[in-house]
Amino acid sequence: MLALPPGLLAGLGPLLKGAWDLWAKSALLLAALACAAFWLCARLLRGHVPLPARPLLVWAAGLAAWAGISAHAGPLAAYAVPAWHVWLGALGILLAFPIMAERERRLLDQTLRALAWALGLLAVYQRFALDLALPPASLLNPNIFAGAILLLLPPAVGRRDWFLTALLFLCLCWSRSAGAWLGLAAAVLIVHRRGWGPAAVAAAAAACIVVIAAKAGTADLRDRWVWWGAAARMAWDRPLLGFGPGTFAYVLPAYADPGRPLGSLFAHQHFLETAAELGGPFLAAWLAGLWIILRNGSPSRRIACLAVLVNSLWDYSLSIPAVLWLFCGTAGSCLPRDARGRDVPARWRLPACAAVLACAWWAGSSVWSRWQAERERVQAQALIQAKGPSQEALDLLAVSARRCDHPETARLSGLVEAALAGPGDAGRLQAAAAHFERAVAQNPFRASTWALLADSYSRLGREDLARAARERGAAALPRMRENDKG
Repeated sequence: MLALPPGLLAGLGPLLKGAWDLWAKSALLLAALACAAFWLCARLLRGHVPLPARPLLVWAAGLAAWAGISAHAGPLAAYAVPAWHVWLGALGILLAFPIMAERERRLLDQTLRALAWALGLLAVYQRFALDLALPPASLLNPNIFAGAILLLLPPAVGRRDWFLTALLFLCLCWSRSAGAWLGLAAAVLIVHRRGWGPAAVAAAAAACIVVIAAKAGTADLRDRWVWWGAAARMAWDRPLLGFGPGTFAYVLPAYADPGRPLGSLFAHQHFLETAAELGGPFLAAWLAGLWIILRNGSPSRRIACLAVLVNSLWDYSLSIPAVLWLFCGTAGSCLPRDARGRDVPARWRLPACAAVLACAWWAGSSVWSRWQAERERVQAQALIQAKGPSQEALDLLAVSARRCDHPETARLSGLVEAALAGPGDAGRLQAAAAHFERAVAQNPFRASTWALLADSYSRLGREDLARAARERGAAALPRMRENDKG
């Protein structure tokens, strides 16, 4: 039973586009939470609950709490809280391994082996049946697929599963990711300083470095420098808590070069992105804990994790939920089994079960409400596209906001109200302005929302409020200041 939550997240997540969509992420987290709560209640009723070693438990709980504070205290909680849930799932996977029975570990290992076969065979189908030169399997793109392969290939070699090894090796070749090859070569050199043909591996690493250096003058590398610089400035401005997990893309407009605005969902650098989103202390504790976990693992598992970490110096595989979960599943397998636990007196078993179920219900309702709120917002968007702005769409958006407010919901509500407002319809224009105010309060880094807010005030004849809105937007976004100067 304890293998089910990690199996769902790490084994099934990559097959659902890396759990990138909120529905997939939410469904997997809810299923994993339900399984974990059921297992814990079963152990409580038996009277004995196995626990991870105290240092691991304190480390994981500290990271979870720090990420939660960062998510809720940052300026973009609507985007940060779902990303915090992803981190909770990742840390939960690590906590499960020390208390997992050997047969459950073997079951989880077979699940990840089946995942590797599924991804590899799907890539073969895409390559030859669909004629895709760079097959992504079930993930978003070939680079993310390459990151997943780095976590699956070394364990296949360690098991001497040569058919699967050949298949994954072929898929890695198809990805054409010099960064992934360099990560793999560097990891092998770090773990196997003797043996495994270190000279040949060093030559392969040097070849990868040459290929990457050849891209020094290309737009690809120049863009990365922009994103890395922005992430570094974000981390400098909020060094303790960052802007919240998963918020890099939404804060980027405030740090982008006004002369060369360049959007990106990720910083393409796991360490800088983590520091920008969660703060320097979180990054330091995360890496220190990983070093302790990995140092006693099997060579193949250490190579897999180190390869992804090296590759994450310029790529973003670990920003994808399912790849992060798969990484934690691979790292967690390096933890030794710890049979220690705590006995539960008979009089406390039922109350403890009730408390576990109540906590699971509370945590699950947070995930569920955000999923449902997005579903209703998407329905409203579809209705607007099909029939134009309408009161029906506004009603759907109002239901979505009551479930869980979001800047996109507020912005879309403002757009519909403004579109429905006729000449002299001050009521709808005031409602539109109120929605836009709510949107900029939840996401102050979107220039177009500030412009819509100022326009609403101008249509109301309140030029003083319109000017104040533009000034507030310019304070949040350097690009708006540059445009005002121009």
